[in-house]
Amino acid sequence: MTTITANALARRRPPSRPLWSAGSLLQLPLLWLLRACWRGELAALDADQMRDCGLDPEAVRREAAKPFWRA
Repeated sequence: MTTITANALARRRPPSRPLWSAGSLLQLPLLWLLRACWRGELAALDADQMRDCGLDPEAVRREAAKPFWRA
């Protein structure tokens, strides 16, 4: 009778990685929340503030209008 140890099994098979983890499940909603906040801040700027920062007001308007899930 052959005894197989855990180390022998680990050497034969590459470690499988789960398709998701608790950390990755939280990363996407956090990113969405950050995008929503950043775009809200952009939308609150007036044209003079945008120009002072070197931003094109039309580009800022387009970015602020994007939904939070779109990069």
